[in-house]
Amino acid sequence: MCICFPTGAADTKSVSQKPSFTILRTGESVVSEINCSHSISSYDQIYWYKQDESRALKLLGYLYNNIQNVEEDVKGKISFDGDGRSGSSLSIAAVGLKDSGVYFCAASLHSALHTHDPEL
Repeated sequence: MCICFPTGAADTKSVSQKPSFTILRTGESVVSEINCSHSISSYDQIYWYKQDESRALKLLGYLYNNIQNVEEDVKGKISFDGDGRSGSSLSIAAVGLKDSGVYFCAASLHSALHTHDPEL
Protein backbone atom coordinates (compact mmCIF):
# COMPACT_ATOMS: atom_id res chain seq x y z
CA MET A 1 0.00 0.00 0.00
CA CYS A 2 1.17 3.52 -0.68
CA ILE A 3 0.65 6.47 1.61
CA CYS A 4 1.35 9.69 -0.29
CA PHE A 5 2.14 13.19 0.90
CA PRO A 6 2.06 16.18 -1.46
CA THR A 7 5.09 18.45 -1.44
CA GLY A 8 5.61 22.06 -2.37
CA ALA A 9 4.22 25.42 -1.42
CA ALA A 10 1.36 27.44 -2.88
CA ASP A 11 3.21 30.76 -2.60
CA THR A 12 5.95 32.46 -0.62
CA LYS A 13 4.16 31.54 2.60
CA SER A 14 5.82 28.17 2.90
CA VAL A 15 4.13 25.01 4.20
CA SER A 16 5.99 21.81 3.35
CA GLN A 17 5.64 18.07 3.90
CA LYS A 18 8.24 15.30 3.77
CA PRO A 19 8.61 12.59 2.53
CA SER A 20 6.60 12.64 -0.70
CA PHE A 21 5.43 9.04 -0.22
CA THR A 22 6.05 5.85 1.72
CA ILE A 23 5.23 2.23 0.96
CA LEU A 24 4.25 -0.01 3.86
CA ARG A 25 3.13 -3.57 4.46
CA THR A 26 -0.13 -4.24 6.26
CA GLY A 27 0.46 -4.10 10.01
CA GLU A 28 3.49 -1.81 9.84
CA SER A 29 3.35 1.55 11.59
CA VAL A 30 4.49 5.01 10.57
CA VAL A 31 6.03 6.64 13.63
CA SER A 32 6.85 10.35 13.30
CA GLU A 33 8.04 9.82 9.70
CA ILE A 34 5.47 12.14 8.08
CA ASN A 35 6.59 15.70 8.71
CA CYS A 36 4.96 19.07 8.14
CA SER A 37 6.59 22.43 8.73
CA HIS A 38 5.83 26.05 8.01
CA SER A 39 7.65 29.35 8.19
CA ILE A 40 4.69 31.68 8.75
CA SER A 41 5.49 33.48 11.99
CA SER A 42 1.91 34.46 12.87
CA TYR A 43 0.42 30.97 12.33
CA ASP A 44 -0.10 28.77 15.38
CA GLN A 45 -2.09 25.78 14.08
CA ILE A 46 -1.29 22.77 11.91
CA TYR A 47 -4.14 20.66 10.53
CA TRP A 48 -3.84 17.07 9.25
CA TYR A 49 -6.19 15.71 6.56
CA LYS A 50 -6.56 12.45 4.64
CA GLN A 51 -7.86 12.14 1.07
CA ASP A 52 -8.98 8.64 0.06
CA GLU A 53 -10.23 7.22 -3.24
CA SER A 54 -13.46 9.27 -2.98
CA ARG A 55 -11.21 12.40 -3.14
CA ALA A 56 -12.97 13.97 -0.14
CA LEU A 57 -10.73 15.53 2.53
CA LYS A 58 -11.26 14.19 6.04
CA LEU A 59 -9.96 16.14 9.03
CA LEU A 60 -7.79 13.91 11.24
CA GLY A 61 -7.05 16.58 13.82
CA TYR A 62 -4.94 19.63 14.50
CA LEU A 63 -2.32 21.18 16.76
CA TYR A 64 -2.97 24.54 18.39
CA ASN A 65 0.48 25.58 19.61
CA ASN A 66 1.49 22.30 21.30
CA ILE A 67 -2.06 21.17 22.21
CA GLN A 68 -3.17 18.09 20.27
CA ASN A 69 -6.78 17.68 19.10
CA VAL A 70 -7.36 14.31 17.40
CA GLU A 71 -10.77 13.54 15.85
CA GLU A 72 -12.67 10.89 17.86
CA ASP A 73 -12.98 8.37 15.03
CA VAL A 74 -9.19 8.16 14.51
CA LYS A 75 -8.00 8.24 18.14
CA GLY A 76 -5.66 5.33 18.79
CA LYS A 77 -4.96 4.99 15.05
CA ILE A 78 -3.60 8.46 14.26
CA SER A 79 -1.42 10.62 16.47
CA PHE A 80 0.78 13.64 15.94
CA ASP A 81 3.16 15.77 17.92
CA GLY A 82 5.00 19.03 17.52
CA ASP A 83 3.96 22.65 17.74
CA GLY A 84 1.47 24.43 15.50
CA ARG A 85 3.80 27.43 15.40
CA SER A 86 6.48 25.53 13.47
CA GLY A 87 6.02 21.84 12.66
CA SER A 88 4.37 18.51 13.32
CA SER A 89 4.97 14.78 12.78
CA LEU A 90 2.13 12.39 11.98
CA SER A 91 2.06 8.74 13.10
CA ILE A 92 -0.27 5.97 11.91
CA ALA A 93 -0.51 2.74 13.93
CA ALA A 94 -0.69 -0.69 12.26
CA VAL A 95 -1.65 0.40 8.75
CA GLY A 96 -4.31 -1.42 6.77
CA LEU A 97 -5.75 -0.99 3.29
CA LYS A 98 -8.23 1.61 4.55
CA ASP A 99 -5.26 3.82 5.52
CA SER A 100 -4.12 4.17 1.90
CA GLY A 101 -4.53 7.70 0.64
CA VAL A 102 -2.98 11.12 0.34
CA TYR A 103 -2.25 12.90 3.61
CA PHE A 104 -2.17 16.70 3.71
CA CYS A 105 -1.12 19.24 6.30
CA ALA A 106 -2.17 22.88 6.42
CA ALA A 107 -1.17 25.83 8.59
CA SER A 108 -3.45 28.53 9.93
CA LEU A 109 -3.81 31.38 12.39
CA HIS A 110 -6.14 30.68 15.32
CA SER A 111 -8.50 33.54 15.97
CA ALA A 112 -12.12 33.76 17.04
CA LEU A 113 -12.37 37.12 15.27
CA HIS A 114 -10.53 36.26 12.07
CA THR A 115 -11.71 33.34 9.95
CA HIS A 116 -10.04 32.12 6.78
CA ASP A 117 -9.08 28.94 4.98
CA PRO A 118 -5.84 27.27 6.10
CA GLU A 119 -2.83 27.42 3.75
CA LEU A 120 -2.36 24.02 2.07
